[in-house]
Amino acid sequence: MKFLPCLVAGIGIACPAGAVVLNMTNVTIAGETPDTLGSGGATFRGGFINGALFRDPSVDGSAGSGVFRDLYRLSPAGKDSVEQGYNRPGIMNTSVPNGFDPYLKFGELVQDASQSSYIFVIDINESNNATDRYLSLDDLKIWIGGTTDPNPLPSSLSATMTALGVPEFDMNPSGQQNFVMLDATLSSGSGGGDVFVFVPKSFFPQNTAPNANIFIYTRMGGYTGAAGFGAGATQEQVSIPGKSIIGGTATTVSTIQSGVATIPEPSTFAALLFAGLLGFRRRRD
Repeated sequence: MKFLPCLVAGIGIACPAGAVVLNMTNVTIAGETPDTLGSGGATFRGGFINGALFRDPSVDGSAGSGVFRDLYRLSPAGKDSVEQGYNRPGIMNTSVPNGFDPYLKFGELVQDASQSSYIFVIDINESNNATDRYLSLDDLKIWIGGTTDPNPLPSSLSATMTALGVPEFDMNPSGQQNFVMLDATLSSGSGGGDVFVFVPKSFFPQNTAPNANIFIYTRMGGYTGAAGFGAGATQEQVSIPGKSIIGGTATTVSTIQSGVATIPEPSTFAALLFAGLLGFRRRRD
């Protein structure tokens, strides 16, 4: 994990102290070696940003889009572009194909096995070749809103900051610009996900109504510290575990089953997170 000046859309800007690049590929890029954590004698790619654990999906039974509830896709404007959007149809670069279910409620979030974190899944869907395999995750924000959508829905990030409710998690707090480097060739399969994000439950108010809207914003393709991290022609997908739309009906198809395995925490984040440090497996119901 490297602390460095930010590069956004080709423009070098000074980042506040603490901005990082998390390398979840398996090669050294721009002097940044792959970031790994250990669990039960094994290692996996991953690290922490603002208290949330970003880790690879190398867990038993994680492959297959049928085990996810698919929320939305990001549709790039063209090769090497930046794409952004959130879980509502037709917002920014967002699309919601048939079978996707974007209207996420707080009571539908899926907990990890320790019941200490909520799990979010990103599948980057880039081409499996040397030039197009990489993509950067530039931003992940989560809001809790009311029981109805804003009208009209905001069509820019600045507008979402005031319209989508109360911010609960921000990958880039206090004006930071953090990045996660991803590699599509390391996915567990089509639809299997490229990064699982464990956000501690403590980030969310305990008295939140189960039918409160959850809005998940993502931005991808903006890292220019190395070549090849812009979005390709394919669509990225954002999901949560546990529910998929089958024949137009929402059906629970999987659960998170295993117990907690302690992972040594990097000293930088030792005070931030005990929750979410786990290995897990997924089974079909």
